[in-house]
Amino acid sequence: MELQCDVCFSNFDLDTHRPKNLPCGHTICKKCVLNPDLGKKCPTCRKDLEVDPGDLPDANIVIRMIEDQCVLPCKRPRREVTEQQRLQRGLEAGRKLVEALRLVVPKAVEALNRQLDTSVAHLRHLEEALEQHVQRGVAGDVGPTPEEQLQLAEQMEDSIRLLNTNRCSFVAQEEDGSTWKASVQLGGFGDILRPLLVQLREDYLLLKVDDVAVPATPAAYVGPPMFPTLSIVAKDLDKDLLKVDDILRDGQRWRDVRAIKGLQGKGSDKLLRVLAPHLPYLEELEISGQIESGVMEEVEKLSSLRRLKVQYDWTLKYPDLPLQLEELHITNVNENQLRRVLNMPRLCSVYFNGYSGANVTFPPSQHDTLQWMHVHLHTSIRAAMLSLIRAFASSLQELEIFSPVNDKKEYAPDFYHPELGQDLAACGLRALKRLVLQRPTCVPCPEVAACLLQRRTIRSFLPSSFEVVCGACHTPLS
Repeated sequence: MELQCDVCFSNFDLDTHRPKNLPCGHTICKKCVLNPDLGKKCPTCRKDLEVDPGDLPDANIVIRMIEDQCVLPCKRPRREVTEQQRLQRGLEAGRKLVEALRLVVPKAVEALNRQLDTSVAHLRHLEEALEQHVQRGVAGDVGPTPEEQLQLAEQMEDSIRLLNTNRCSFVAQEEDGSTWKASVQLGGFGDILRPLLVQLREDYLLLKVDDVAVPATPAAYVGPPMFPTLSIVAKDLDKDLLKVDDILRDGQRWRDVRAIKGLQGKGSDKLLRVLAPHLPYLEELEISGQIESGVMEEVEKLSSLRRLKVQYDWTLKYPDLPLQLEELHITNVNENQLRRVLNMPRLCSVYFNGYSGANVTFPPSQHDTLQWMHVHLHTSIRAAMLSLIRAFASSLQELEIFSPVNDKKEYAPDFYHPELGQDLAACGLRALKRLVLQRPTCVPCPEVAACLLQRRTIRSFLPSSFEVVCGACHTPLS
């Protein structure tokens, strides 16, 4: 007689699949009891579990039956054993498939219903927006329509185009590198793949790929290794005026440089404008302090630039950032600049500090290149920054967040979020391996116990493989 779990169909044993009694009278194995996807409900009758899953008692009668069973192996020819093994593997795979589908199918139905509810809400919102726009036109008010309403309109257009798609191509890759491919001609309007495409887009998993113009890369350098850097120091400044002519006279300082660091002062734009034709391999530019828009006009022309550190002035308007950047450190950024970042096809590392804009929803990045990101989650811009994290969810491997250990006044409480774990879990960070909590101070945490508790709480919402690190004390989680 085989004693099996009603959920995963695995035989009960005295270890991973140890039988557990539920308050409703049903019996399932320990592994299924601890599965968070069951939502603390009996999978058979859906009654709530009134106790913690870890405290459920053993099914002692079943355990005694397991202990009393004694099945002796039978000798079979080698050929029969091989066939038996194949059947056994197929049986185990079938059990896992049924278990997975029992969990996934209800969630898929729930997601599609949620998509319907969201689309209805968006429709009503657009109806109201159009009515208000018409009323303003009649009244002679020709003011601009809010950007978020226009974005919602574009989103609805994209969704209906997806719903009318004729053909889909899929590529599925296993962990061992094996690849499955399919090109599917969609059926009628009721084809299940159609609403799933819309849902994938809603979950930021389906990306629309547009052609992005990137400045041409200069010809490859041929010659000995070059590591020279032009550093702007105190003697190069007369108060806030950069001594451009003095720097240009000393050709040894700037000839063939690949990096300029500490650029500052009035006249910085002139220095870049004069040097640019002589520096075809300039890859790195570090600008100190807030800059004038004229400097960024020259930066935009540097086609070889790969790494940029810049601090903007909230009151000034700047030209677009160079699309070919691979690393970017930017302070005081606005919404348009963030949208520019989303279109950078080579960006692999970005540091954001300070955002001046509305809590808008950013679309997914068109490029799976970004691997490292730093953000400040101030309470007033939390929704926008979480949306930005979701935009890079498919490729982001390490995320650094400015976060105090609690909401005490001395620890910058506006950046403390007790729901950070839930928020990150909802971002769909499929590639993330490491989360670093950057503290307001670089010295070891004054409250190590609170630090450990915060990190354990965050990790409880994330896969166990995630590493959650404090950037100040580096105390390991047990």
